[in-house]
Amino acid sequence: MKKFFILLLFLTLPLLLGGCFISIKTSGSTDGGVFKTFNKGEDWEQRSLVYRLGDLVENFNDVDVTVMLMDPQDSQALYLGTVDQGLYYTFNGATGWHQTLEGNGKINAIAVSPKETCIVYAAIGNRVYKTSDCNRHWQYKLIETRSDPNNIINSLAVDPFYTNRVYAGTSGNGLFISDDAGYSWRAVNYFNDQVVKILINPNNSAIIYAATAGQGIYRTANGGADWQMILSRELQEQYGNLLAYRDLILDPTKDDGLLYASQYGLLRTADGGNSWTALKLLTPPSTTYIYSLAINPLNEQEIFYGIANALYRTEDGGANWITRNLPTARAARFLLIDPDNPHTVYLGAKRVK
Repeated sequence: MKKFFILLLFLTLPLLLGGCFISIKTSGSTDGGVFKTFNKGEDWEQRSLVYRLGDLVENFNDVDVTVMLMDPQDSQALYLGTVDQGLYYTFNGATGWHQTLEGNGKINAIAVSPKETCIVYAAIGNRVYKTSDCNRHWQYKLIETRSDPNNIINSLAVDPFYTNRVYAGTSGNGLFISDDAGYSWRAVNYFNDQVVKILINPNNSAIIYAATAGQGIYRTANGGADWQMILSRELQEQYGNLLAYRDLILDPTKDDGLLYASQYGLLRTADGGNSWTALKLLTPPSTTYIYSLAINPLNEQEIFYGIANALYRTEDGGANWITRNLPTARAARFLLIDPDNPHTVYLGAKRVK
C-alpha cells in the first residue's frame, strides 16, 4: 500500500504544480532496457518508459541492464541497475519507471528486503547504498577500501528470516556480512576467486551458496562457519568447462534446489548439490554462452534460458526445447518470471561482445 501511494504521488504531482505535466515519449530507435511478455516469450513489449516532470526524454531504451530483480513481496515491483544512469524501479509491472542514484556510478548489485517494505540495498563500487523509504533517500557505507579499483561488490543478499543480516560478495574474493542492516561489516570467508553471486535458501537461511567466477560453487549449511565445494572433481571430469560460471538461480520448486549454467551447459540439483543432472540442450556442450535462467515457480518442468540471440523454453524438464528470437539485438542478460502469473516474463537486455 505504501508503494501505491508513492506511485500515486508521482502521477498526480504535475497537477499540483499547475501547468507541469508528465510527458512520456517513445522513440522506438533503440533496443535496450526491459522487455515484457504475457505469453512466455511469443510476443514482447519494450517497457522502458520513465515518469518525469516536464518535457524531457522519457525512456531508457538505450541502456544496458547490469542487474535486475523482483521484490519478493510484490511481483509488480522491479529494480534494475545500469552502467551510468543509476537505478530504475517500478511499482506497476514496468508500465512506468522512476530513476534514482543517477550520477553515482555503475550499479553492480541490488537486494530487496524479503519482509520490510521499501528497504533496498544497491552496490556501487565498494559501497553499499541503502534506502528505507522506497528509494527517496539513500545512505552508503564502505565495506573495505583496498586501493585496487577493480575490488568491487558483485553481489548482495538479505537473510529471509533475519533481515538485518545482509551479505556482500566482492571481486576481491571476499564474502562479508552485516548483522545490523548495513551499518557495520565483518568478513565471513575468502575464496580463491571473486564472488559473483550469493544465494540464501528461503526455507533455511543457514544454507548459503557463494558462486565464484571460475572456481566453482560453495555451500554452507551453518551460516558460513564451514564451506564445501559442491562441484566435485568427478563432476568436473564428466562435464568439461563446468567451473566457467554463467548463472546460478534457486529452484523455487525444491526445498534446496539449484539450476546452474556453466560454459558446459545446464545442470540441476534438488538436494543442495549432492547430486546433479545435466539437461540435454539443442546445442552441443560448451558451444553456447548462457546469460540468464528462470524457472516457473508453479511448474518445475518449465525452464527458460537466454543467450545472445534467442530465448529457449522447455515445458517438459528439458526433454524438448522451444526456441524464439529475442525482441532485441542485445543479449537476454536477465530473465524474471512473475510468480503470480508465470505467463508473464521480463527480459533485461545487455550488449555483449
